Amino acid sequence: MLDAAQALVLKHGLRGTSMEAIARRAGVAKPTLYAYFPDKDAVFAALLERLIGAWRVEFRGALAGEGDAVQRIAAAMTLKHKAVWRLLEGSPHADELYEEHDRGWATQFAALETELVDLVEAELATAGVVRARMMAQLFFAASYGIGRRAQSVAELGPAFRLLAERLLRPELPQASAQ
Repeated sequence: MLDAAQALVLKHGLRGTSMEAIARRAGVAKPTLYAYFPDKDAVFAALLERLIGAWRVEFRGALAGEGDAVQRIAAAMTLKHKAVWRLLEGSPHADELYEEHDRGWATQFAALETELVDLVEAELATAGVVRARMMAQLFFAASYGIGRRAQSVAELGPAFRLLAERLLRPELPQASAQ
């Protein structure tokens, strides 16, 4: 049912997707859909929860990957933004979905953002960065701008690597000793 909802939201937008259309696309009767979700908002909340869960796993996986802290943080941010890009790419309703991100889903995204900032802060602190919290917050703020303004998915990796190298690498203890 959530796969059906996701496909419809990307094709028709939130406002253009009905419970009836979701049930039809999922191949279930409307009462079956309503047994799981009391309304359209509940469907979208479950869909969002699933997407955020997947992004969380990808982000954590990248932070545990190869390279030093700066490289892993850049890779994690790249994966996060590429996942959003892949989801919305080609959707005529991407702007509407971004609006909902900024309005209606702000609480869920803020919780995810806080969790991811905490993870990056921990990586930076482990690497010896003194102002780890502030640097993690700055990195996320700048990353948000990069993600929203990128013209193609190909721009994301190089932009996040450059940002991490310029913003975070100088904060590492060995960088200041040179």
